[in-house]
Amino acid sequence: MPKRVLMSIGAHADDIEFNTGGTLLKYHDLGYDIIYVMATNNMSGYWVKLKPDGGRKREICPYDRMMPQRKHEAAEAAARVFGTEPIHLDHPQRHYTDKNGDRVELRYGNAKPDCVAPDTPSILTAHEHSPAIQRVTDLILQHKPEAVLTHGPAMVDMEHIGTCLLVTKAYRNAMDAGHDGLLLHWLDYTPSIFGDCFNRWDTFVDVSDTWERKFDAIELHACQLPDARRVLEFPDCSAACGCRHAETFTIGRRGKSLLPDAAFTFEILNNA
Repeated sequence: MPKRVLMSIGAHADDIEFNTGGTLLKYHDLGYDIIYVMATNNMSGYWVKLKPDGGRKREICPYDRMMPQRKHEAAEAAARVFGTEPIHLDHPQRHYTDKNGDRVELRYGNAKPDCVAPDTPSILTAHEHSPAIQRVTDLILQHKPEAVLTHGPAMVDMEHIGTCLLVTKAYRNAMDAGHDGLLLHWLDYTPSIFGDCFNRWDTFVDVSDTWERKFDAIELHACQLPDARRVLEFPDCSAACGCRHAETFTIGRRGKSLLPDAAFTFEILNNA
């Protein structure tokens, strides 16, 4: 019997843990293989450090320090929590801090830093780049996941939106080539400016039993969230879902077939 597979594709290191950590832990415990994909190269951001009084300090960090640290932490999380290795698509982010400490924005036609491979579009335009779409399509066709999980389309972070567009276009190409798994858009933890009409979801996964381990996974991204349990407050879905903790999704596509051992698909459809 072939292994069951879930594929989670996030824009940045820690997006996967934030939005699908409990789900992936639950189904990895049930024998599923996890495919862990990051769309950006993680070259941007601040390094968060805890002060002796418990406060937080954000240090500006150039890309040549930020990127290897975030990739190292992602590798630790993927290996120690989900039994896998991260796949990096390495699309550059929309901005970064250069080696002089200056903030640089990537716009159309801007020069990219030396950590970006030639002919690699930024995550903002990757969904318009046929080779980038094909690369994700090939990953889906290679691994045959029961479900692809990724960002939703209504977000305040353009890199999340770019990732959603890239993955959704690739998924449709994979579907045309015969792939028949689910496509799920998660409800991002990051607050939305669009109001309640974009804070809706179709279905959920009960992650009550893996909730605490989800925070362990998030805290492996120590340069961003060394104190996740103290600072994070996830939306409370317990009343709507009838369980202590849940991760919520919108169904992009239900898939064509249900195999007898498709436990994840059955939970998603039963909870819809």
